[in-house]
Amino acid sequence: MTAADMTASTLSSRPHWGLVAVCLCLLATSLAADDATPESAATSEPAPAVTTQAERVLEPGEVVLPHVRLTEDGPYVLWDADEVDDFNLVDQTGAPVTRETLLGKPWIVNFIFCRCVVQCPFTSKRIKELSEELKDVDVRFVTITVDPEYDTVDIMRENASIYGAKPERWLFCTGEPDEVWKLIRKGFKVSAWEEAGTRKQPGMEFAHSNHLIHVDAEGKIRGRYDGADDLELITLQRVLRGEIETPERHRPVTQAQVAEQERVALVKEFDAQADPLANLPGWAKRLPRTNAMLNGLCTILLLIGFMAIKAKREKLHKQVMLTAFGVSILFLASYLTYHWALGAYTESHGKSFTGTGTIRTVYFAILISHVILAAVVPVGAIVTIRHGLKQNWPAHRAWAKVTFPIWLYVSVTGVIIYWMLYQMA
Repeated sequence: MTAADMTASTLSSRPHWGLVAVCLCLLATSLAADDATPESAATSEPAPAVTTQAERVLEPGEVVLPHVRLTEDGPYVLWDADEVDDFNLVDQTGAPVTRETLLGKPWIVNFIFCRCVVQCPFTSKRIKELSEELKDVDVRFVTITVDPEYDTVDIMRENASIYGAKPERWLFCTGEPDEVWKLIRKGFKVSAWEEAGTRKQPGMEFAHSNHLIHVDAEGKIRGRYDGADDLELITLQRVLRGEIETPERHRPVTQAQVAEQERVALVKEFDAQADPLANLPGWAKRLPRTNAMLNGLCTILLLIGFMAIKAKREKLHKQVMLTAFGVSILFLASYLTYHWALGAYTESHGKSFTGTGTIRTVYFAILISHVILAAVVPVGAIVTIRHGLKQNWPAHRAWAKVTFPIWLYVSVTGVIIYWMLYQMA
């Protein structure tokens, strides 16, 4: 028995779907190997300006810094609240509330408006529950209205009474509109704005953040927590009890982080200008390797199919060659997707070959012949397969004698081109 007979006999004993499984496993291995590239050797997607960080898709492993959109039409900016400046508000009893009156113990700030019918009552209920959970902790809760023109002291007092809020523990604050809005946007730096048009429905006059802001006894802002997230509220309780430090993800962005992000953004912007392909998202950067893997798989399948027909294993030959055709279709889809991504993200034609001298001549000789013959493969493969499925064997063999070597050459040179372009340098 010849080597071809042995190979064909072995493979024919297994379903042809096993070949598909092998293809998929090898592709997954390729992608995993690409993802495992050391960070120092990988090219990351450049970060846009900090004002749009929240609006872009993050790469795997990338961490987004806390951000906020202060106004409805404003950009996202980093949440870099640090220390609340002096302010003048009044509580539900009409007593003044300032930064100085709140110093000496930690305080938790949240925002409501009394006409609200959904979010604010829910948040106030959570604050009441949180206060009861922390009854043994010396902390103060401060609820500030985002609707100071409507929410007078009397209205705030009525709202406080609904939740049994005692002024020594839980303050409901209002004040002059300019003072309140300055504190919200420049002090705590939270989202809040008045709705307009059809969005301004009764009970929904304002949109605002649902965050709870943790301020320490010295007036420094330590963190923010989603008032609708049970896990975040549990984290806040643990912080207030002194069981843990404020987790990094809840802390305001520091000036050092801002400076570092700006530095990294500038470096990546420079790199992107030097190498337009750096603008490609991670999934698109992996496509050249995927394309090479598909070409390699197609090469293997073509050779197996050739050995099968030589060994007169017609059924196996048919299964393998149809699988090879399917792999070629996948390659074409991946290839077109990659070139679409090049146009969409980089406005370039792809990576340029940097070799010089003889190797450059060899590269372009392979590339040009590959491109020309690649245009022939789909037509030749379809006609050859069509004759085979119709059992028109003379025409099938005649077309196969021309199509097979071209198809094999295109598949092999596809791998060679990838290696020369991406690996040899």
